[in-house]
Amino acid sequence: MRILLLHLLLAVWLMMLCTNLLAQNTDTTIYRELEQVDVVGNGKRARSSVSQAFGREQIKTVPSADIAGVLRLGNGLNIKDYGGVGGLKTVSVRSLGASHTAVEYDGAPISNTQAGQIDISRFDAASISEIKVSVGQDDNLFKPAKMFASGAVLTLKSHNDNDLDNLKIHLKTGSFGYFATDLTLSQHLSKRLIIKADGAFLRSDGMYKYTLKNNKNISEQKRHNTDIISKKGEINLFYNDSNLQSFNLKLYGYDSRRGLPGSVIFYNDEANERLNDRNYFVQGDYKRRFFDALTTKLLVKYNYSFSHYTDRNVMYTDGKLTQNSTQREFFASWQNLWQIASPLTFSFAADYCYNMLLSNITDRLPKRYTVYSAANLRYYPAKWTAITVGSVHTHLREKTDVGTHLDNIDRFSPYLILKFYPTNKIAITTLYKNTFRVPTFNELYYTTLGSTNLKPEDAHEFNFGVSYNAKSWNFSTDFYRNNVDNKIVAIPTMYIWKMANYGRVKITGADISAAKHFTFANLAVNLSAGYSYQKAEDVTDKNSKVYGFQIPYTPLHSGNGWVEFAYKNYTLSATSVWSGKRYFLKNNIKDNEIDPYAEISVALSRQFEFNGSEFFIKISCINITDEQYDIIKFYPMPGRQFQLHISYNLTNKFYQNEKD
Repeated sequence: MRILLLHLLLAVWLMMLCTNLLAQNTDTTIYRELEQVDVVGNGKRARSSVSQAFGREQIKTVPSADIAGVLRLGNGLNIKDYGGVGGLKTVSVRSLGASHTAVEYDGAPISNTQAGQIDISRFDAASISEIKVSVGQDDNLFKPAKMFASGAVLTLKSHNDNDLDNLKIHLKTGSFGYFATDLTLSQHLSKRLIIKADGAFLRSDGMYKYTLKNNKNISEQKRHNTDIISKKGEINLFYNDSNLQSFNLKLYGYDSRRGLPGSVIFYNDEANERLNDRNYFVQGDYKRRFFDALTTKLLVKYNYSFSHYTDRNVMYTDGKLTQNSTQREFFASWQNLWQIASPLTFSFAADYCYNMLLSNITDRLPKRYTVYSAANLRYYPAKWTAITVGSVHTHLREKTDVGTHLDNIDRFSPYLILKFYPTNKIAITTLYKNTFRVPTFNELYYTTLGSTNLKPEDAHEFNFGVSYNAKSWNFSTDFYRNNVDNKIVAIPTMYIWKMANYGRVKITGADISAAKHFTFANLAVNLSAGYSYQKAEDVTDKNSKVYGFQIPYTPLHSGNGWVEFAYKNYTLSATSVWSGKRYFLKNNIKDNEIDPYAEISVALSRQFEFNGSEFFIKISCINITDEQYDIIKFYPMPGRQFQLHISYNLTNKFYQNEKD
């Protein structure tokens, strides 16, 4: 720790010394990189092919009503969905696993040290303005060091500059007792201070029908114990003093009570598992620009999470199993972006993270202390090329009140990105990144299951991509190779299971996407399609019967399509998501296959203005063909369902008239 602090102080001293020198010798109109950009020199450049973004308009018009549904339109993304509105939903990028995907919400990381995976179903798509998935590394150097330490990043942004001085009301209802509402109010308290409050409520009984097959026996069943009630509230304060400084404060609260339907077993639909979740956090950040060349940000966050799980079954001694878990986290980040000279940008970030778990699923009280430090350098030697190099140092210490614990970790994880711009329309990207995943508290300390001898999973990502971006046509293709060592799996040992470093996975793949936009008089047409090839092989043991087999739940072929027709204020949107066969166990045999599927959804929407307000109405039919399929084996997905979405927005113009 002492050495790390000395390095940190030295970096600060060098930055301040050089900044003072530059303040005296450089032009004050020097190019500044304050937020994410993908611009080299003068003129618009082609976008990088390692990121996929979905804006508010696309989120609003696609048939799916949740974030998982939107992400299924991305390439190389495996969405694990246990079915229904309240089912767990996680995202894995290019077969690395959901634990290798970091989630960033309004500039701060969302974490779950106990399970290692983030349930994205807790975020309401109605209050999200942008969804972005970055493979390896995106172009934003100004962010917490922890965000550089993951194999992929899912970024969720809840507001934009158009969210000022308005009142928005969203109402959604549909099949299976679904009802959701969201209320957002934003208002200037002064010229530079804005408040934004958001509240959301959701309920659904989730009792959808499905077809159960067992050899020649076929029966129509209805899903049970799939109800959910959730409430979410947010208060945001934004202070912006011109371009010099800004301050943001967020208060967040979430509460859900849901049934867990469990796996489908023939002749047995009993499900008695219940889960209550509560999550509260407060985060604030202060950003300041110095000398026209240096921008610094301080971010602080405190997070509290509580889960209460129960299962009633005669197999338990008292007829009931109860598990309570409380997680607390304190996170602080210091971020710096320094424009050394016109072609050279440097960033440095240092994070401190403290995690604690109190749970009756373990006989220990684990505490984890982590310091992340990331240094990044981007060099534009010419308009046609860009080089970004960086490294993340992870300093981790763990303690438990009794027994053994995870070994100390001190590791550097480098990355390198080379970009070439032969023309303004073409971008060629090559990427290498090394990351690792630290075992979760459950994997280490879960009673009768965890093992403190686990090593971190080690991942190496290689990517070569070409993208073409014209005025109305976009095309990108990426070829990649991921190698994962020390993969953590559960292995049966006599009467119990144990976690162990047992796996090596070799992932070879390609992502291809194309989009086209054109107009005919008042008709605008948007078309897009994507295809993913993922060969994710288990190469742990050459003598094993499963050597070279596809890892579970990873389709070799998958794809998506989207078409949108916009005529005046009307929009007709249709999406298609399809997946080839997968296997739910390591052995790639017929009995372990999960059937391929294709889901088609459509939506018709209209937007109009009335008396200074905006109205938006959307009618959706999701899974219009009533396709019966599983994403997770024995967890059937809903069939055909209908949804109605109504949005009411009192616009800025209305408030301006009131002020006048």
